[in-house]
Amino acid sequence: MPVESEKQMSSVDSTIVRIVDNIKKSDCDSWNYRGLELSNEMLVVLISHPNIDKAAAALDVSIGSLANPRDVPGIAHFLEHMLFMGSSKYPGENEYSKLIEGNGGRSNAFTSGDHTNYYFDINPSLLPEALDVFAQFFISPLFSALSTDRELEAVNSEYEGYLYEDGWRFLQLEKSTSDPQHPYSGFAIGNSESLRTTPKQRGIDIRKVLLEFYEAQYSSNRMSLAVLGNQSLDELESLVMKSFNDVPNKKLKQVKYPSDPYGESKRKTIYYVVPVKEFRYLRIRWVIPDHKDLYYCNPESYLSHLIGHEGDGSLLSYLKKLGLATELIVSGGTYVASGFNFFTVGLVLTIEGLSRWEEIIYIVYQYMAMVRKEGPKEWIFDECKNFNAMHFQFREKEPADDFVSNLAGRMRNYPLTECLSGPYEIREFRPDLIIEELNEYLIPSKMRVFLVSKEFTSIATEKEKWYGTQYKQEYLPEELIKRCETCELIPELHLPKPNEFIPTDFQLFSNEEHSARPQLPIKIKENDFCRLFYGEDTFYRLPKAYLYFELRNPLGSADPSYSNMNALYVGLVEDSLTEIVYPAQLGGLYYELYALEYGIQLTVYGFNHKIKQLFETIIDRMVNIKVNSQRFEIIKEKVKRSLQNFRRNDPHRMARYGVTYLTAEHQWNKDELLSCIDGITAHDLDSFITRMLTRFFTDSLMYGNLTKDHALEYMSLIEQKFQEKRFYQPLFPSMWFNERELTLPEGCNYAYTMLNDAHQLHAIGIYLQCFQQTLENNALLELFCHFVYEPCFDQLRTKEQLGYVVKSGACRSLGGVQGFRVIVQSARKLDHVNQRIELFIDSIRDYILNMPDDIFKKQREGYMVKKVEIPKSMHSQGNEFWNEITSHQFCFDRPQLEVEIIKSLERTDLLRFYDHYISLNSIHRRKLSVHVNPSAIALRGTNDKKPIIDEENTETIIAGGVEHTVKLTEQPPIIDTITDKDSKEKEEIIPEKQINLPKEEWIDNVHVWKSKLSCYPLAQSYEKIDIPVLYKL
Repeated sequence: MPVESEKQMSSVDSTIVRIVDNIKKSDCDSWNYRGLELSNEMLVVLISHPNIDKAAAALDVSIGSLANPRDVPGIAHFLEHMLFMGSSKYPGENEYSKLIEGNGGRSNAFTSGDHTNYYFDINPSLLPEALDVFAQFFISPLFSALSTDRELEAVNSEYEGYLYEDGWRFLQLEKSTSDPQHPYSGFAIGNSESLRTTPKQRGIDIRKVLLEFYEAQYSSNRMSLAVLGNQSLDELESLVMKSFNDVPNKKLKQVKYPSDPYGESKRKTIYYVVPVKEFRYLRIRWVIPDHKDLYYCNPESYLSHLIGHEGDGSLLSYLKKLGLATELIVSGGTYVASGFNFFTVGLVLTIEGLSRWEEIIYIVYQYMAMVRKEGPKEWIFDECKNFNAMHFQFREKEPADDFVSNLAGRMRNYPLTECLSGPYEIREFRPDLIIEELNEYLIPSKMRVFLVSKEFTSIATEKEKWYGTQYKQEYLPEELIKRCETCELIPELHLPKPNEFIPTDFQLFSNEEHSARPQLPIKIKENDFCRLFYGEDTFYRLPKAYLYFELRNPLGSADPSYSNMNALYVGLVEDSLTEIVYPAQLGGLYYELYALEYGIQLTVYGFNHKIKQLFETIIDRMVNIKVNSQRFEIIKEKVKRSLQNFRRNDPHRMARYGVTYLTAEHQWNKDELLSCIDGITAHDLDSFITRMLTRFFTDSLMYGNLTKDHALEYMSLIEQKFQEKRFYQPLFPSMWFNERELTLPEGCNYAYTMLNDAHQLHAIGIYLQCFQQTLENNALLELFCHFVYEPCFDQLRTKEQLGYVVKSGACRSLGGVQGFRVIVQSARKLDHVNQRIELFIDSIRDYILNMPDDIFKKQREGYMVKKVEIPKSMHSQGNEFWNEITSHQFCFDRPQLEVEIIKSLERTDLLRFYDHYISLNSIHRRKLSVHVNPSAIALRGTNDKKPIIDEENTETIIAGGVEHTVKLTEQPPIIDTITDKDSKEKEEIIPEKQINLPKEEWIDNVHVWKSKLSCYPLAQSYEKIDIPVLYKL
């Protein structure tokens, strides 16, 4: 273990007691790091580089939901919300969010079992100001009564949004059925019942509980701070000392929780669980020791590597051959909190697998028996160690806010010298710990099993308290336990072979000097069959490459059956490749294959040394796929299940989809696709594949550490592989273009209803169609959206509490049409929500008009900085370039060109845009709204926990069967002042304004409605390469 290079500070500089200057970083990392321990015992890591174009900071408190008082569950999460609501020094309720979002940044926070993590990013020049506002969260938060009452509604809305999410439901079920004396069994999120109704009934003042929790649990010696900026390390150090040295140190102990969250009575149990969505899942979970202090041994990673392997001889490979499972998820060392840990094996089951679940559990133990008999292998440990070392050495940068958030969250888990490398450090082979885990913890008598399927509806007679999840608990048959304890070994299950995909050549091909920005792609090949763009990496300087391919043939969406068969083809290719490509994934090579409306998209990426080997394997399988009847039926059932689950998605996602579906010139809806899936046969798919691959055009981008010759070689490989099968004829010109978007008529106010079968929440998506994409139009719309984003969230979410999900921004189609969109997910009726959104939109003009000049310029500059921010990873940059190609825009230097236009935009430009396209009074306004409501199935639901529904300005709070009806508070003002540092509770009140909304024209028959509308022309490209050579045929 490296020894920290420390400087002990003299008493003169009493704010810092320790400096760590030798933080281990990769050779590819040019950033500078410094670790600090302040006199208040706060740990700090500073990250500096002059070229950093987005500053960020995160503070992690090593306390979370496991510390909730038992009689007030959810208080830790509620506190996380409340710290954003102003401080003594900065009392404005949205002062922090205005500063961050208004200047090109973003902020967020989360609460986990034993961590609460706050983070933001921002224009680097404003980091000092942002740090000072941020620090006051932890020095003098206000917890004002008004904010407390409103933000409790935000917590409840968040809970309601998760109420019908299977992941959240299963997690809470597992917790609620754990040892009731262990903190793990508690309710983490909180809702109006746990934070308002029940405390009120018991005479508990919730604000007082908040204050007491903050005083008892938040202390600087439990805090870790990460700060990233373009200032020098010394300057960053000075900023931190100035802002954070006053965070009080209450000398609190680091919490360690009891080691067994289950208890003996909860072991050897099975829970039959009814999901919201259609799927079948088996999960086996064991409690294991917390080995955080032995991170450099990490026995869990060795076992999860083997049990979770998907190659030849693996658990998943064998279960797939038996037709019992389709996916395997193994999580070794599922860290929850200090003191205990979990090991989890999860399997997505086939219909056959559900009925043979006992056999599957037995096979899991057969695999572990094989691992036990083989004993720990040092060569496997070394392979894992080398994987980790390689991934650390060449890891790509994360977005600034993610980077500091993750770093702050793990700083107390490792020595400061290893705060970056800690998660990758595996250096000591400890076979004794591996054997101990296998023999003492991952054993049949200590497992819990969760079996998930809608088939259990008739037997699931119990309900979980907080989410209403139906389940039935039983003890596992003793016969099964005994069988699993004495497993027979079978030859089909064996250890993996040494990995042939591990790269060993990390040479960089480019001789160019490190560039200030990524180089733009250039076209290097074009013929009747393909067009190839090549981009050499001179910026990220990593031995990685990104290969993108679009195989365009609109046959894949010619009718609903073809669309389904395109999805089936892709699913079968992926399924057949699992064994082959899994070792490549371990070696840092990945691929993605998608069925699209206009064809198929393939991306192959990662370390470039053996990328050709993987790429060739994938293309060979795409060309030579054999349709196995058993796998065909399994994949068909999976595609069908996905279509069935569409109406159980989040309402706000359905609203977003609805706008896209309605404005598309042509698109099959989910019901049409579902109606055609059952009749498709394996023979049909075989015929389709031949037709699909006979005629297509390939657009490609190859970006990263590769030469032009490499790019041309890979492109030729596609042509050769497909032409060997007599595939790959030129595409007809009319088959190349993207779908167009419908033109909504001026003055329209269309509305469309969709039904959701799971959630008892509503959602509305409002789309104001504006114009085609051009550089000028993009700049105008984006700057407008930037100015509107924060006040929209502040008004509709923070002040009015319409719902947890409130989003606004630009909406763009692949055909190049764009507009302004607002989406709100709410428990309230949508006519009310629609009116509140329109009132907010009506207020935007005055908000922009009355904004002080200095604020306008500052926010415009903040967006310009955000716009030209260079993606932190090569992968993100490659995706941006690729989007220009698939949209047929080819404007690779878009950010710089649009920023030059934004620089010249003035307030009058935004007001003219607003008056023409957005204002309710404009005759040119074109509105389409999608209303998502609960269906009869959702309203019949099996859940006792119903969301709060707005009825005539009242709300109903369900609490243990007792209903309380209370008047909603008077609607708050639409827009508050830009800054209000003088008042603590006061808000600038704008008189309530009555507006008359135009009558909505409801769309009953989508196909008839579309037939009456014209289409926009496609947005033209920015280069004279808008159509391929085939157009000249």
